[in-house]
Amino acid sequence: MTKRDYTILMIPSDKSGTRRFTLSRRFLVISSVVLMALMGLSGILIMDRIHLESKVSRLIPLEERAAAQSELLDRFRNRLRQVDQQLGRLRSFESQLRVMASLQPNKRNNDLGVGGVSKGDIIGRVGKLGPGERRLAFRLDRQFKDIESRAEMQKDGFGDLLRAFREKRVSLAHTPSILPVKGWLTSGFGRRKSAFTGRQEFHSGIDIVARRGTPITAPADGIVIKARREVGYGKTVEIRHMQGIITRFAHNHKLFVQVGQRVQRGDVIAAVGSTGRSTGPHLHYEVRLNGIAVNPLLYIVDWDFARR
Repeated sequence: MTKRDYTILMIPSDKSGTRRFTLSRRFLVISSVVLMALMGLSGILIMDRIHLESKVSRLIPLEERAAAQSELLDRFRNRLRQVDQQLGRLRSFESQLRVMASLQPNKRNNDLGVGGVSKGDIIGRVGKLGPGERRLAFRLDRQFKDIESRAEMQKDGFGDLLRAFREKRVSLAHTPSILPVKGWLTSGFGRRKSAFTGRQEFHSGIDIVARRGTPITAPADGIVIKARREVGYGKTVEIRHMQGIITRFAHNHKLFVQVGQRVQRGDVIAAVGSTGRSTGPHLHYEVRLNGIAVNPLLYIVDWDFARR
């Protein structure tokens, strides 16, 4: 086959000279193939770029939805934690009420926190979710079931208390269940370092700091058995209640009751002071059961105070 070459002439407009290029047929064929390949590749790249931009445009709303779902799940977790804390406070509240009502501890409380469901209960509903989403769904479902179980047990516990309260109205009226004064708890029941000697000593009550003259009220119905000045305690009031309970109120500024006087819960019996062995105005409050000092906080149901 005869070899063919192709000549290209380039003639300038000013006719200064003619330029000649000689190209072989093989070169032209190869150049054409390469050019067509480049054009095809460019087309593919352009289509891929268009397709990618389309995916990105759809991905942005998905990212926004995922962020919104994550925020929503965080809120659900926070709400679950808050409900769990509230159930814990209700459990403690029930325990205190049981002390007041002379009931045995709620044995069902020992089972709280062991609820949950098997994966088979919800597996049919989460089949289309990803692995991470399925794990989260199972965890949330267990938490919800656990809270539902605990709430049901708590409901039963308060039902027992309600029945007991109805049966023991008189004795409960004689149970010191409220704070005798509003203030700040500065010293609790039990061992502490003495502000006077610096040595460890047993504190038989609680100290509540309040302004001088703040009214002190009876925490339950009873009869005043002491209203006088005592060594160390200063001006002191003692009230005898039912079930062998005696309450003591010390370091008072003034006394408003007399021995033999009957008082009801909420009656003003004294005013906060700093008489006796005291470093400043406060109420020293004791609860004695059959002559033995017990922690007054076991009887107090004023939870805002107890959490301070």
